[in-house]
Amino acid sequence: MPTRPPLFSTPLWIALAIGWTLAILVACSIPGSGLPKVQVFQFDKVAHLVMFGGFGLLWMQALATPLVKRTWHVLVLGTAYGILTEFYQGWLPFDRTPDVFDMLANLVGLVLSLLLFRWLAPRFLAQ
Repeated sequence: MPTRPPLFSTPLWIALAIGWTLAILVACSIPGSGLPKVQVFQFDKVAHLVMFGGFGLLWMQALATPLVKRTWHVLVLGTAYGILTEFYQGWLPFDRTPDVFDMLANLVGLVLSLLLFRWLAPRFLAQ
């Protein structure tokens, strides 16, 4: 049984996952004054959910390890990346600060993406 759906080539998914990972770092580097002032559903937390949801989905597709092992790798590395990006914001010389609720939003987005992938993967593999 294949370990992942053969939708695209692995190099493409790896490139997309790396690009998304770097885009998260760039987004976390934008000065707070440069961010949109939207108060609907705490835009900041929704952005974290989407960023780390995309991170999880792309890395789950990019890696070619067995599904359970891949899930653990993405969960551990994604959680570490989500925490480290928050500490990184604290080191920036402009108005960005680490936020434990951003870390939590990162983790929730990551976990939701892993659950979604684990739910969708058998449906694609069955085709």
